[in-house]
Amino acid sequence: MKESQDYYRRVINSLFEKPGQRLPDQLIDKVMQETNGPALIDDFRERFKITMAEHFKQAKENGTKANQAGSAFTPGIPISDSEKRAVSEKNNANSDNAPQNRAAGAPLKPGDIPSSTPKDALKPVVASRTESLPNGRSGQPYDVCLDDLLENLPAKLQLETDGGSGLSLTKDRRLQGTPTAQGTHQLEVHGLNEQGETTLHATLKLALIPSSRDLWKDLPSDRNALYAKPDEDVERLSGDDGWHMVMGSQRGRSHAHRGGQRDDHGTIARATTGWNMLIVGDGAGSCEYARQGSLLATTVARDELLKSLSASEGAALEAAALSWWKDGDRSRMSQELLLPLQQTMITAVHAGHRAIAEEAKVSGHPVKAFSTTLLLALHKKTPDGHIVVSFGIGDGAVAALYEGRQAQMLNTADSGQHAGQTRFLDAPLFQESEGLYQRVKINVFSALDAIIVATDGVTDPKFSSDNDMHDGESWWALYDELAPALFTPAEEGKRDPIQEYLSFFVERHHDDRTLAVLYRDSVASSDIRDLGFTA
Repeated sequence: MKESQDYYRRVINSLFEKPGQRLPDQLIDKVMQETNGPALIDDFRERFKITMAEHFKQAKENGTKANQAGSAFTPGIPISDSEKRAVSEKNNANSDNAPQNRAAGAPLKPGDIPSSTPKDALKPVVASRTESLPNGRSGQPYDVCLDDLLENLPAKLQLETDGGSGLSLTKDRRLQGTPTAQGTHQLEVHGLNEQGETTLHATLKLALIPSSRDLWKDLPSDRNALYAKPDEDVERLSGDDGWHMVMGSQRGRSHAHRGGQRDDHGTIARATTGWNMLIVGDGAGSCEYARQGSLLATTVARDELLKSLSASEGAALEAAALSWWKDGDRSRMSQELLLPLQQTMITAVHAGHRAIAEEAKVSGHPVKAFSTTLLLALHKKTPDGHIVVSFGIGDGAVAALYEGRQAQMLNTADSGQHAGQTRFLDAPLFQESEGLYQRVKINVFSALDAIIVATDGVTDPKFSSDNDMHDGESWWALYDELAPALFTPAEEGKRDPIQEYLSFFVERHHDDRTLAVLYRDSVASSDIRDLGFTA
């Protein structure tokens, strides 16, 4: 059976229009299957024999000597292996000295018999094909197995050119990489057989769709607009006690895309008595002058706290907080604690709201046009522990991070029935006497590593659920990301690292981002070293 198959292959190869080149066996087998080649060849042989026999008979009758009468094979057609053996035995004595009818390697002519030249002495046919690869996206990993995508590939593949795509071909025949280019690219892949001969030229077309990040525009805001403010802001404070603070606020892509203003605002401060302040506000994006509302709420509250905490009220708050904490009954605040809270934190929050109301009256705009959230955290290190007083209205988060990679949420976020719904700093808040004070949280930590206050532009993309916001490891993962950005840039004029951090990209999260961080020297330095940076 194998001899017959080889014979048919030689016959079909001899009919190829480019003699001297060997057709791949796979292609020959396909021709035989689709054309019923063996049956046609056998039928032709039989008809040819009958015709030649009649010719020789007629020639003999006419007295003409037939030089090849009785031949056992058909001239012009490759003989089978059995016929070849018969002829070889008959003419063996003369075959070694017989002149060669055709030079070795010369192209076959009609009627020539294929020689026994080894197959690998002939050049293989090089097939060409053009295919389309699955689309990729610029800036995102790409991974395609060519064997899964294309059929009947040669034994070996090599990438001749990546077409500017930045992809590479792995040993397991996968196109992989993270392309940075965009548009249509043509990759050239060559296929080789086991002998290392090229048998395939493949052109692979790849469309790289622009990253959604690249589609966002960064248009400057109108510097002449009412209540205009910078598109980003940074503040840094360092103390002699080893504690540092940084605040970063950045306009979201949704605003930058249309040249809008930054609605968030943040600020940090330190009182002369050692109280640290971290304050952020998230202006409502749907309110025309929310940017001014967040600015007034945060800065006016800061100024009010600087006055009260630097005076006797600060000492009173410290003493009352420590006494209440040591007492052990924390189910409700004592009267001794409520008064200093009212003189400091509550007065500061109310001052922020009052400033908004006064601006609305002067400008002729409704108070609602200045809507904003407000988050505050006060910290003081004492011999009896770290006092942390927090307040929050709206979404976002205040969290304390401490030893053992633990963390504690220090506010309860306000949320509505739909995404994005929250509560803002408004007049009814100050009519809810009990509810107002319930928004104040007091904690004393024996050891403290950091405090993070952030608007939802940071917390929403970084925490996938409310449960994550109550998970210590999730907060420490955020802090680990922040650690390299906690130090002031070494060179003047460079963009602050905290702004670079706030530029992180997460699909569907393009709001303004503001955070304020209180951290210790030792914690930041150790985390920097762990991440391969030096302070």
